[in-house]
Amino acid sequence: MKDSKKKKNQEAETNLHGESSNNNEVLMLSKVMIVGAGTGGLCLAQGLQQSGIDVSVFERDRTPTDRLQGYRLHISSNGARALEDCLPGTLFQEFLGSAAKSNQAVNFLDSNLKRLLTFAIVDDSHAESREIPVSRMTLRKVLLRGLENVVNFEKRFQRYEQRPDGSVVAHFEDDSTAQGGLLIGADGASSTVRGQLLPQAKRIETEIVAISGKVPLNDYVRRITPTEFFAGPTLVLGPDGRFLFGSAVEFPSNDRQTPVDGQSDPPSSDDLMFGERVEYVMWGFSCRRDLFHDLARLGHAPGDELLTVTLRLMTGWHATLRALIKATAPETTNVFEVKSAERIAPWNTGRVTLLGDALHNMTPYRGMGANMALLDADSLRRALLRVHRGESELIPALHDYEAEMNDRGFRAVEASLKQMKQVHRQGRFANAMRGFSLKTIDRFPVHLKRAIMQRQ
Repeated sequence: MKDSKKKKNQEAETNLHGESSNNNEVLMLSKVMIVGAGTGGLCLAQGLQQSGIDVSVFERDRTPTDRLQGYRLHISSNGARALEDCLPGTLFQEFLGSAAKSNQAVNFLDSNLKRLLTFAIVDDSHAESREIPVSRMTLRKVLLRGLENVVNFEKRFQRYEQRPDGSVVAHFEDDSTAQGGLLIGADGASSTVRGQLLPQAKRIETEIVAISGKVPLNDYVRRITPTEFFAGPTLVLGPDGRFLFGSAVEFPSNDRQTPVDGQSDPPSSDDLMFGERVEYVMWGFSCRRDLFHDLARLGHAPGDELLTVTLRLMTGWHATLRALIKATAPETTNVFEVKSAERIAPWNTGRVTLLGDALHNMTPYRGMGANMALLDADSLRRALLRVHRGESELIPALHDYEAEMNDRGFRAVEASLKQMKQVHRQGRFANAMRGFSLKTIDRFPVHLKRAIMQRQ
């Protein structure tokens, strides 16, 4: 075991020195190094491999299932096109086949389950508004297919250095190194690559804290779950700036394996966290930080305690919603402080760049993070493909990519932050005005509802 690990470490120490500094373009295309095997990093690796560009990925996890990865993503039509551009055809079809039931509507309710606004989602494979629901774990497994010799697990990135010949050397905590012509930080919101490349880049505290969980779908849960949760994303606007998001994850009936007696066992804890075709209700509750007691300790509290805290903060809410929280599997709960990146001025382009949350990490209130990472991956793939074909030099191509990524990503950051502030408005007057506004919009035709809400 030790010998194989040592061999893998040595293989990662790729020596790619060119004959001279004039060989820098060839050097870059000899090896692209990606730090982070998340959605964006793996999508890019697939695209580069498809384009014949040598690539290696370095991931801190020991295995693909080390961390809880099971929450659902909503892949937009643009995100799906990026995946289609980067993946082999068979893998893209596998992605489409792994999708849960499509959302039919977006719903806004108050904490007593009274309707505020509902608008239908267009169920059309060519529609711009179409979304493909898929679990993070399922998507990650699809993206890892065919990259067995590309992704190096248990590689915790530490720092990089740039050599006079133009190459970049990545250093890892196990004392191994890897060398190539381009280093891409796709290592998430707490990016170590970003910390070295752009120490001036900051993440702001939004003063909002969220708790999330999963409820296994059984007969009881199906009875108590609001019907709106089964139609699609449901936003429950509570008093005093308290907010609940809920949505059911179901698969087409012909994909279910139902026993002869018609009864099915509830999913196990492992299935809920890591299973690929598991049905459940996901929820996320959030409110102001100052409503939590001893938040530092709560970050290490067991799931049962997180559920107790959530129920305390939902005092006075509809009994059905409270019952749903009580039915949550404690081991699936998670608490986190909601943070958001600050827009950063352009920087001098070099042989180290960033992708996705490593630069423009955002709040979860518009569900845009994964889609932005996929768009970044496809944009960077196209830029490097132009270099590979001799149509562009490296630095200008990277500069154009960074300008596009920075603008697109931070527009999404700002839209997400705006949505977060709207759903956490405080005060009776603000709540009354918000409810009145949503009820008014609810009277409009569907296409007008959608257009208005997309501009919010």
